[in-house]
Amino acid sequence: MARKFDRNAFMLSIVFIIFCLPIVLSVTRIGQEETRQFSIYNTNWDGTSEFKSTLENEGYEFQPIVSTLNTLTRLDTVGVLALIGPTIFFDPTETAALAYFLMRGGSVLIADDFGSGNNILDLINAVIAPFVDSINVSGFGEVGLPFQGVKFNNSLLCDYGSYHISPVMPKIRNFVSGAGLPSMAGVNEVITSYPSAISFLTYNETLDSTSWTPRLFSLDIDIPSGIMSTTSNSWLETDVEAAKEGEFNRDEDEWRGTEFTVMFPLPLGTVGLGNLLLCSDPSIFINELMLMSQFDNAQLASNIFNWLDINGTRTIYYDESHLSSAQGRAILSVFDPFSYVSMYLRYIDSFTMFPLLAPFFPIMTFIFLKRNYPKSRGPSPLLMTKIQQQRSRSFFAAKLAWYINYEQYDKALDVLYKRLKRRVVKKFGDDAADNSASIMEVLSENYPDEINYVETNRLLKKTENIIQKSKKVSEDDFLELVLEIKYLEDIITKPRM
Repeated sequence: MARKFDRNAFMLSIVFIIFCLPIVLSVTRIGQEETRQFSIYNTNWDGTSEFKSTLENEGYEFQPIVSTLNTLTRLDTVGVLALIGPTIFFDPTETAALAYFLMRGGSVLIADDFGSGNNILDLINAVIAPFVDSINVSGFGEVGLPFQGVKFNNSLLCDYGSYHISPVMPKIRNFVSGAGLPSMAGVNEVITSYPSAISFLTYNETLDSTSWTPRLFSLDIDIPSGIMSTTSNSWLETDVEAAKEGEFNRDEDEWRGTEFTVMFPLPLGTVGLGNLLLCSDPSIFINELMLMSQFDNAQLASNIFNWLDINGTRTIYYDESHLSSAQGRAILSVFDPFSYVSMYLRYIDSFTMFPLLAPFFPIMTFIFLKRNYPKSRGPSPLLMTKIQQQRSRSFFAAKLAWYINYEQYDKALDVLYKRLKRRVVKKFGDDAADNSASIMEVLSENYPDEINYVETNRLLKKTENIIQKSKKVSEDDFLELVLEIKYLEDIITKPRM
C-alpha cells in the first residue's frame, strides 16, 4: 500500500536543508570566493582581497557585515566602516544606523561612483549640516567649509591632462595635505578607473539660493575642494553610454575646465563625531589597481585609514551586504553561502530590532522561507567601473555579448539602436534621430535607391516598440532586426562618391 504524501514533513525537510546549506557550502567553499565585486573574499582583478591584506599587515582587523548595517547599532566599540562599491539599495533603517554610528564617533568611508552611495548621503548631509561651520579644516586654509551638502555626481569623470590608457582612467597627481586632513606622504600618483566626481551644494549669497557646483568657493575665491583632484583639462561626461563605448567629447553644456574632486574628507572628529571620507571611485581599491607598482593606491589606502581610525581600534567593519556578483559569475551566487546567510541575517536584524515583533519571529521565519527559498536571481547589472580593462575588446562589444548571452535581446537591440541614432546625428544633425519617423525621413531623402522604404520603416518601428515596452524577442526576430540595423549603419557610414 502506497504511503500518503506528507506535505508538512516535506516542507520541514526543505527548511532544514536551507538552514544547513550555508554551513555545508562554507565547508566546501563553493562560490564563497570570486563572486562579488569589491568583496574582500574576491581574489580576482575586481576584488579587494589585496586591499584587505595591505591593511592587515599594518595591524587592522576586518569584521565583514553580511546582513544589514543595522548591526552597527549593536556594536560595543566603534571603529571604521568601509562602504566600497555598494550597488544594493540601503533601506531607511540602515541609513539611520549609519548616521548613529557616525554620531557615536565611528568613522565612515563611502567609495562609490554609479552605485547606491547617494542613497545614504541625504541623511548624512542632514546630520553634518549643524557642524559644517565649526569643522577645523585649516589644511584647506579655512575654518569652516562653505557648503550644505555633498553627493556623487553620477557623470563620468574624464581627463585629457593625465590618464592611463584612456581619459576614462585619470591618473591623479594633485593632492592636498595639512592639519586635520589625511596624510599624503608617499602618495605621488594614483590610478583610477571610470570614476565619477564629488559635487557640492553651495549657497550663493547674492542670489540667496543654493546650487550644485563642482568645486567649493569662499567669497568668490577658489579653495581646495578635496585631497585628490584631476587636472584642469578634465570634464564630466554626461553621455555615459557613449563614453563606455569609447565615444566622448567635451561639450559646451558639460562641466569642464576645472579640477574635479575625487576624494573629499570631512574631519568631523574635531566636533565630536567620527571622520567621514568620500571617494568617487571605488576601483582605486581593487586588486588590479592596488597591484600596479608604478602607482601609490596601496599607500593611499594605508594613509586614509590611519586618518579614519580616530579611536585607535584598528577595526574595520567591511560592508559585504550591498555588493553585487560580477558579470559571468552571477550563477555562482546560487551556491554562495553569503547569498543565504546575508538574506537570512538581514531578515533577522529587521525584525529583532522591534521588541513587539520578536515573539513572532519563528513563525515569520517559516513563512518567509516557505515562500522565498530558494529564489533564483537574474544576472547583476553590467556596471562600467567593474568591467576589466581589455585592450582587445571594447565595452560596447562586451555589453552586447553579455545581453545576448543572457537572451536579453530587447536590451541588446537598445544598445545597437542607440549607436545607429548617434551615427545619424553625427552625419545629419541633432533632429535627425528623434524617432523612427525622423530617421526614415533622412534615409529616404539621402538614400532613396538603397533602402526599401516600407520594409525598413516597419522594422524600425518594430525595434522602437520592443525597446520602449521591453518586449520579449525571439532569436530569429532579433537576428532580422540586427541585420537591418547593421545594413543601415553601413549605408550611413560609407563614404559618399
